[in-house]
Amino acid sequence: MPMQPNRSASGIIQRLRNDGFTVNVPDKPYRRIYQLRLSRGWYFGTLDVSADKGRALRISLTWQPNRSTRKRDGATHIIGLLNTLPQHGWDN
Repeated sequence: MPMQPNRSASGIIQRLRNDGFTVNVPDKPYRRIYQLRLSRGWYFGTLDVSADKGRALRISLTWQPNRSTRKRDGATHIIGLLNTLPQHGWDN
């Protein structure tokens, strides 16, 4: 069954791609979620999308040089994190 994200999740995925992230979508879900792998320069992370309803559940992004990680749950908080994502990493 291919991933079918809802409108919010599709918007988040498109936003990540527009911001230069590589978004790797797995062929099939793990348990009840698709865990999309994200990468851009020194950033890496995951975006979990519900396999049943296609909702964006959570995101985890790490800035590699200082291993600073930000995690958010829910589409609204994920979008908020993306709005504050600096170009060159977070300060600890």
